[in-house]
Order: sequence, then structure tokens, then C-alpha cells
Amino acid sequence: MAGQYVDVGEPAETGPQPAAVFLSYAREPGDPAHEEAVLRLWALLRSCGVDARLDRGEAQQRRDWALWRGQQIRDAGHVLVIASPAYRRSAEGRGDSAEERGVQWEARLIRDTFFADPRAVNRFVPVVLPGQSKDGVPDFLGPDTADVYTVSDFTVEGAEPLLRLLTNQPEILEPPLGPVPELKPRPVPPATSAKPARRPGGGVWNEISGTVHGTVFQVGNVGSMNVPAAPAVPVGDGADPRTKRAFQDAYRRAAGRLGEPAGPALREGPGFVQHFTGDAVICAVDGKRAVAVAGPVWDDLSALPDFPAGPGFPTTDYVNGAAQVVDLGGGTWKAGVLLRDPEPRWHPQPRLSMEARRAFQLPVAGPAKLTVRAIATLPWQLDDDLEITGLTRKLLKSALPQAEITAQIPTLCRRRGLPLSSLQWERASGPDVRQTGRDARYDQAAGDSMRAVARIMLPNSLTSAITVTVEFQSNLPITANEVVELWTAAWDTAAVVVPRALVPDPANAVLLAPPAVELQVKTDGTLTDVIDLSVFGNSVGRPGPQGAVTVVAPVGLGRDERRAWAAKALTRLARDWGFVNAEESDLR
Repeated sequence: MAGQYVDVGEPAETGPQPAAVFLSYAREPGDPAHEEAVLRLWALLRSCGVDARLDRGEAQQRRDWALWRGQQIRDAGHVLVIASPAYRRSAEGRGDSAEERGVQWEARLIRDTFFADPRAVNRFVPVVLPGQSKDGVPDFLGPDTADVYTVSDFTVEGAEPLLRLLTNQPEILEPPLGPVPELKPRPVPPATSAKPARRPGGGVWNEISGTVHGTVFQVGNVGSMNVPAAPAVPVGDGADPRTKRAFQDAYRRAAGRLGEPAGPALREGPGFVQHFTGDAVICAVDGKRAVAVAGPVWDDLSALPDFPAGPGFPTTDYVNGAAQVVDLGGGTWKAGVLLRDPEPRWHPQPRLSMEARRAFQLPVAGPAKLTVRAIATLPWQLDDDLEITGLTRKLLKSALPQAEITAQIPTLCRRRGLPLSSLQWERASGPDVRQTGRDARYDQAAGDSMRAVARIMLPNSLTSAITVTVEFQSNLPITANEVVELWTAAWDTAAVVVPRALVPDPANAVLLAPPAVELQVKTDGTLTDVIDLSVFGNSVGRPGPQGAVTVVAPVGLGRDERRAWAAKALTRLARDWGFVNAEESDLR
């Protein structure tokens, strides 16, 4: 089956409006996650103001499906072709005759409509969902024919280009036309009687005009050859006036160490780049200071994934090429550094955000009065065939006893005078525990009062990163300082100890996006009932049942740095909970 339809009234001429959209897709045999991804796209469209209808709802009624599909394709303002191998097979006539007959009929109608009116190319929108690739786009709608819209996540940010198209909200608006300037004519110079230059005699006169590349050879008994010099390219030529001036400032600062421009400035990623004959470049993020960069540094930058759009450009001059740490900014990954030894790699500058996603999506390990956990999202460059094997589980079980989180239960029990039995990490089991080749979980329990849980999940259709959760669950109250200690320990276990069973050197693994750790506290009642927050003074409000903070930071931070950021995170949450005078210094 295929098809979802959004039916909206007459489109407005201006301003954002819901779009009439028909989603054409195929079920992937053996991959239910693809259909789930289509449903999540449908849900996202509804949440963004699109009144979407699913064919599942339509299937409750008897109808002529061939007529219904044809009507939807004719009436839709946009037809979204959801890329997948099964869809491409059906659209190109390579599928089995019994495979997705509805999709085959649908794709034929789309193809016929597309070729009947090539000017309507914008109506047919190839869309790639998480877990799929552009290889699933039919040939007649391939990248050379139309833009392919990739949905990286089922959020407004993850689907922004597609939502802008469907809701008529372009990212850049065309500037209005201004008045035509009055340009006075130039006087025509009077004719002269000058004679043309005399060409030398005694041979053949050869003259080469235009731009010459390479080497010119003159063979035979000829008189002379004239090869005009190539015109010089100004510094900053090709950029807007402001950026051009910034390039000229950077060129002056370099004091002749760059050579001459090898060509005009070209737009790349977040700004402009101009290459120079002295094995160097000048680059600038739009609206920012231009900087000069030595060729070796630029070569290492170019080796980073998604450069320059993700990592951005250097923020200061690096002319001599010897710098081992290069500050970067202006890209979608925000502030970070290039580390050049032993291999080029990117690390983020630590920063804190009050936005957390995975913390509110992933369920906790089980019922408890209080859960304190760290969730590491690690977008590493991984092998496609990565899986959790028996060896992986052995490495996990041997590594966890040495993890910082392992010492927390004994420490808390001693503080409370509770007896301790032998604590072991055991592979989790039970009806609510799912252990597969892409998911593993281990528990450490101290009776019914406390337990620690470590879980690792490999990338799936919803995320392209390794996700590790390490949580501490307690039925006894704890203090604010103990929350900070638990976060500090769980952070290292989630970002380094557990992933090391799959990635030998987590701190230096190649990143495809910024890594993040979400620090969360959650209870089934009110947080002040299970966490003593009196170190922050009195509250003017009443905290809710949970709170979470995201810290973007390099993998492998030292303990003191992790604890400082954990204290900063709890202080920020405390202020949101009504402890308006909370300071990090309140936490020892």
C-alpha cells in the first residue's frame, strides 16, 4: 500500500500556508522501521499545521483504489516520493509483479504525469528519511532532475528544508527592486590617424589572445610570438564588498607570505574562500573577520567530515602552518577546534544547552522513586556492519567493574550505614528487556533500594549515532552534591567506558557531528521530595517531576572538568525550579 494525502483549501498567494501533499511510499520487506519512519513524517506534518490523511484511515472504506490514487496525484500541490529500494524497483518496473501493486500503479501515474509536464518538476519531491539513502530515488527523479530533500530527524530542525518548501516559507527572500539609476552617456573619443603597429618582418607573426593555460611551443622558421600576460585577480574578487574588504585586511596582515590570488573568491559552506599561489588561503564566515590559513592547516581541515559546512572556518590567522590546535567557528557544529596530531579530528568547545531530546524519549530502566542518568549521543564514523557480539558483551562485563559508576552504590550505602553484599554487573533479563545484536544492557543492584544500569544502543532508523544510557535508581533520598557526583560518574561510563567495547579509542574517534551528554533527574512525584536542594537556599516555586540539561563537550573529559559541568548543569536547573539565588559555589 502507498499514499498519504493532505487536502487543504485554495493556496494563498503570500505567507506561510499548509500545502496539499500526497506521500507515496512502499513498504520495505523485512524493514518495518521504514513504514514507522513514514508514519513519523506524517505525524510531523500534522504537528506543523498540515491536515494529513493516512491510507490506513481510507482503507476502512471500500473504494476503487486506482481511481483514488489518480485523484490524489492530480489534486496534490506536491507529491512526496519517499525513497527506498522497494519503491525504486517498483517505479522502474524491476519489481516482482506481485510486489506492492499499488506502488507500481502509483509510481506509473507519477512518472506519466512528470513526463507529461516537465515544467511541473517542483510538484514531485524526492524525500529521503532516516535509514534510507538517495539510492532509493527513482531514476526519473534522480538528483540531476530535482532536489532531493533529506529528513535527518523528525523535528522541525531535521526537516526544515522540506517544511519550508511545503509551507511556502523560503529561507532567503528576493530583495525588492529599487529605482533604476540614471547613467549619463560617455563621450566617444575622436578618430585618430595613427597607423597600426608594424609587425616585424622576416618570418611568421603569431599572436595568442585570450587566457593561456599550460605551455606554448613555437616550432619552425618564425619571426616572433606574443603571449599576453594573464590579467591579475584582485584579492577578494568574487565576494561581496564587505567580505572583499575583510580579505584585503587579512592579505595585508599576512605581509606578503601568501603569494598572489590563484583565482577569485568562491562561496564554500558558511562563507567565502580564495586560494593563493603561496600554498595558502583566505577564508571568512559571512559577516565575520577574514583570516589567512597556511596550506597544510587547510589540507587537514579539508579532511574533516562535512567540512566546511559543519566545522566552519578558523577564527584567527594560521599562516605558518605549525599550529597543532586550530580554533573553528561559524559552521553548523558551532565552536570547536581542529586537533592535528596524530590525525586531523574535530572536538567541540564545551557548552551547555537547556534543550534535551533523548532524555524525554528514552524510558528509564524501571520504576523507582528517583532516577539520575547520563545519556551520551556519540555520532562517530562507524562501519556499516557494526554489531554487538558475544565478544562485545564480554568486554562490557569486564570493563564495568572498573567504571566510576560502580563505586557509587557502595559509597552511598556506607554514608547511610546500610549493609553491603557482593555487587556484580549482570546481563539484564525480563519481559521488558530487549537484548539484540544492536542493544545490550547490564545491571548492578543492591537489593530493592538502589541499582545502576548501563545500556548501549547502535544506530537505527531514528538516529545515526551510538546512544549509551547510564543511570542510577534509588528509593532513598539523596543530596544535591550526590546528584553531581552521580552525573560525573555516569558521564564517563556512558561516553568512554561502555563505548570502548565497540570503539577502541573513543576520545579520538572521527566525529560526524558534535557529541553530547544529557544529564537528567526524574521522579514519580516532586523532585524536592527525593533530592535535598537546601544548599541552594529557599525556592519561590515548586519543581516538577524531572529536569534535563545537555552538555556538548569532547569525549574523554577529565573528572574535574566533568564535575564542574555537572555542577553548572544542576545550578541552571535549580534556578528554573525556583531557587533563583542558586550558584555553582553552593556545591562543594
